[in-house]
Amino acid sequence: MLRNVRITYSKQGRMKFISHLDMNRYMTRLVKISKIPAWHTEGFNKHLYLTFALPLSLGITADYDIIDLKITDDGFSDEMIVDALNKNASEGLEFLSAGPIVMKTAELCYALYELTIKDNDAEYLNAFKEFSSGKVMITEKKGKKGKVTLLNVAEKIKKIDCNIKDNELKISVVLPAGNTENINPTLILNAFKELGNREPEVFTVNRKMLYNASLEEFK
Repeated sequence: MLRNVRITYSKQGRMKFISHLDMNRYMTRLVKISKIPAWHTEGFNKHLYLTFALPLSLGITADYDIIDLKITDDGFSDEMIVDALNKNASEGLEFLSAGPIVMKTAELCYALYELTIKDNDAEYLNAFKEFSSGKVMITEKKGKKGKVTLLNVAEKIKKIDCNIKDNELKISVVLPAGNTENINPTLILNAFKELGNREPEVFTVNRKMLYNASLEEFK
């Protein structure tokens, strides 16, 4: 009997340079070498059934990411899945949990990101903080078919919090995420640059959590 399993993991360090397409291939090989009894599609071109809840953009790390599998052996427990994956995973990947699928992928609505901007120019950081807290962040956004439109990112923000400490600005922001709408947090930096500002000395983005429409943890 097939058992649907949702696996959570973190993706840090150099793994952020792995594209989504390559990550898909990597996960497929990882499941295979970990000898996890995962279900494969039937027909002429059989392949592993493996889906990502929300593809991660290149260069962004994640504390919380999700893949779904179908397990064919009821005797292979959730704990065994996590242990097997962690034993074979590359540095930068840590598998956190495995369990039943609670929410449908269509229920995924938002993601929490943490943007860290490090710069020795206090004036620059304060200007960025003021901009990030504002109501106008205009930048170009490319669609799936290459169509470019102007977007006010500020109108898409569900929640935001900005703090400066020790030459470091941290921006915690909740943005739309999912099949219906997906806003990349780097658009905030793009909008700031388009006002004539330079890039910060150091800029990182980490996805902290995924939420449903009620801002409940997506699981």
